[in-house]
Amino acid sequence: MGYKPFSVVVRGIKNLDSLSFLAVLVTVLPLTVLLGLSVAAVFYVYQQVAEQLALGRNEEIARISADRLSENLAGFVRVLTTISRLDIVRSGDPAQQQNALTQARDLLLDFDGGVIVLNQAGICTVTEPYRPDLLGQDFSSRPYFQTTRQMKLVTFSDIMQEEGSGEDIIVVAVPILSREGEFRGILSGRFYVQFQRIGEEIRKLHSDEVGEAYLIDRKGRVIYHPNYALIGTDFSQRLSVGRLLSGDRQGAVIVEGEDGIRRVVGYATVGVTGWGLIVQEPWAEVVAPAVRSLRPIVVALVIGIGALIAFLSMGVQRVVGPITRMAAYARLVAAGDYTVHVPTNPIRELRDMADAFNEMVEQISRYQAGLRQYVAAITKSQEEERRRIARDLHDDTIQALIAIGQRLELARDLIHESPDEAIEQLRDLRKMVTRTIESVRAFSRDLRPTALEDLGLVPALQYLVNNLIQKDGIDASLSVEGSPEGLPPDLEVTIYRIVQEALTNIHRHAKASLVRVQAQFLPHVITITVRDNGVGFTVPDDITELANQGNYGLLGLRERAQLFGGQLIITSQPGEGTEIQVLLPLQLPPPQPQPSEKVTAEAFHGG
Repeated sequence: MGYKPFSVVVRGIKNLDSLSFLAVLVTVLPLTVLLGLSVAAVFYVYQQVAEQLALGRNEEIARISADRLSENLAGFVRVLTTISRLDIVRSGDPAQQQNALTQARDLLLDFDGGVIVLNQAGICTVTEPYRPDLLGQDFSSRPYFQTTRQMKLVTFSDIMQEEGSGEDIIVVAVPILSREGEFRGILSGRFYVQFQRIGEEIRKLHSDEVGEAYLIDRKGRVIYHPNYALIGTDFSQRLSVGRLLSGDRQGAVIVEGEDGIRRVVGYATVGVTGWGLIVQEPWAEVVAPAVRSLRPIVVALVIGIGALIAFLSMGVQRVVGPITRMAAYARLVAAGDYTVHVPTNPIRELRDMADAFNEMVEQISRYQAGLRQYVAAITKSQEEERRRIARDLHDDTIQALIAIGQRLELARDLIHESPDEAIEQLRDLRKMVTRTIESVRAFSRDLRPTALEDLGLVPALQYLVNNLIQKDGIDASLSVEGSPEGLPPDLEVTIYRIVQEALTNIHRHAKASLVRVQAQFLPHVITITVRDNGVGFTVPDDITELANQGNYGLLGLRERAQLFGGQLIITSQPGEGTEIQVLLPLQLPPPQPQPSEKVTAEAFHGG
């Protein structure tokens, strides 16, 4: 019986040339090879596309997250900057500085390590809350103090050890500058790394599906990590961290960790601090949804490779196509085409993106249209004012000068023949010169607010209110709180023009019988409020819509306020009167003098 296996092999070899075997071989083998190559090609292409999409996705997530984190951290800077610009903080008096920090205690709660003030020499003179172990400490050797003092700019430190306690801290240093820009010290906000206050800002940026994110300082040490045990660890040898430290602003890599897990790592620089934000996800989690969708695709390959390729092409195009078109639409808008409209999409996320994009374009278009009309009105007013000036000069001043010149020639001819008549001509000449001077002075008064220059700001405002009373018989009054002494001339002119334009709008449109003007000159802000009991109107969501109606006055008020970093608040309802409030902060430097100030004012009065 031992010969049977051998006989089976012999019969199998003999069947190699059979028709049935060759038919199977010719059909199955090519299909098997083709199927194997197709599957391999699909998986290879998938691998490459998935890697590129994953890298691009994580790079974009890291960049957006870093930008948002930078914006969040800028909020801490704004709090400290606002306090550092207070006059009592600039004074350098520790008692006054302590009082300022105490009053702002609620704004400083985010700084879990407290806030301290360093004088010009780097000595800690004030702490909030009270820290006797820090008072009198010399911080002048700290790099953040030296950098802030030299550059006079906000500085974020890397991880360092706190004096005395040895705790790891992060410092936000804001220079205290005099109004002339001289260095007076530093206002320093402090975060304990172990308390993870900055980590809270990072956790706000990410949902569970984004993977894990961690933050490093400029030396590669971990400021925040979901694994608390890694905080303070030196990650400078990691590929993504090394690229950040070498100067890369953003990017993404695929790495394999010591645990053997492949990860997609995106990194970006946090602009306001110079730190680095790293976002990473396991490769398996990134591609898991795609792997699940590929299982039926492999089965579909057996049925028909062509159908699979078509299916994949349609699927990718359905997702990538709208995004690609969205980028093209964005380039058109950037080029100035505001007629772009992104069509709706059955995919909810893409549909929401299209709706948001269309709304943004419409808002930009409305703003641009209002701005163009506003600029056109200003230009028209300028041209009309130039023509009026030219006409007044030609009809009055120039004609008077010509007459004076002719009288001078006549007096010259008569000086020898008839001295008495020449003297009489000179007397007439003097009267003509006097009238011409008065005409030029009146012309100058029309061009500039002489009441402001001659009387000062408050009497000039009272002059405007009195004019409204005389013109319309309106019950109008002015109340003033504080003193405008020391205001820059440009700011005084702006306040004068704001009140002038507001009262002009009331005269033209409000049909009011009662007007109240209030000017408050507070230590850090100027508030101008004009109320009337007139007809009122419906305030549009976007004030530029008023320009479409030919009303430029309120738009002009807003533009004047924004020149000084201020804001305009309008409250009105039909039949309930109108309240216009303008807030002008005093911390900002005044803008450059406005050209054609008279012309611009009249353009604003057009509304």
